[in-house]
Amino acid sequence: MTMRTCVIQSYRTSNVPCWINTCLASVQSWSGLQEFDYQLVGDEIFERVPDWYRQKTIDHPQIATDLGRLHLIDEAFDGGYDRAIWLDADVLVFDPENFAVEQTSGFAFGREIWVQADAQGKPRVFQNVHNAYAIFCQDNAFLSFYRYACEQIISRIDPGPGKGMAPQIVGPKLLTSLHNTLGFDLTDEIAMLSPDVLQDIHGGGGPALDLFLASSTNRPRGVNLCASLAAKVSGDGDSFMDRVCTILLGKPEILEKIGHPTHQGN
Repeated sequence: MTMRTCVIQSYRTSNVPCWINTCLASVQSWSGLQEFDYQLVGDEIFERVPDWYRQKTIDHPQIATDLGRLHLIDEAFDGGYDRAIWLDADVLVFDPENFAVEQTSGFAFGREIWVQADAQGKPRVFQNVHNAYAIFCQDNAFLSFYRYACEQIISRIDPGPGKGMAPQIVGPKLLTSLHNTLGFDLTDEIAMLSPDVLQDIHGGGGPALDLFLASSTNRPRGVNLCASLAAKVSGDGDSFMDRVCTILLGKPEILEKIGHPTHQGN
């Protein structure tokens, strides 16, 4: 039985960087290839978020988006969809022909292989959960709890001066903690590329990319390019990211070494 599926993304409608448009187009094209319906939502995603939550996260719109997407997924189910897929706007799908969604019940998030230099400058791997790619089926038992958890966590935070609020608090931080206890499904189709890995891809290779490849077990079909960190990878973040998109779309084989014995344990 074919599952009626909706792919959902969100991004502002003005001043959209060229590379973000490239990413959005890649997801929309993949959706059409899979015969999935596609929905792109602008800033109205924030209308799904309670006013108090929006005010407390006004300096961290990604935290509001973390909750807003859950309401959009609920709306998809109310509209008769059997499955809803969320992909962040900075996800680039570079291998659409081989990007298949196998989740037919429950839910799943992305597996994050994050490479970052330690104090000595040596690249290290941190394995987490990311929500740049999330799949929810109509029968899932997690969506309502996740919405509750987001609101409960933010309601208990004092956003006052000097307090701070981690942008990943109800995204990767919460999901990684829950996964460590619950052990829910993770998928490798959409990888998370850290600034160090992006730098190596842009430069044609390097130790961070090598470690990412050695630590991954499956070749991704797309990647999250971490728009919130774009300015940190180059003085001209948008041009840098344009180049990374061009490389990945034109030479996706740069990520084909995953799982090869010569890269294990490097």
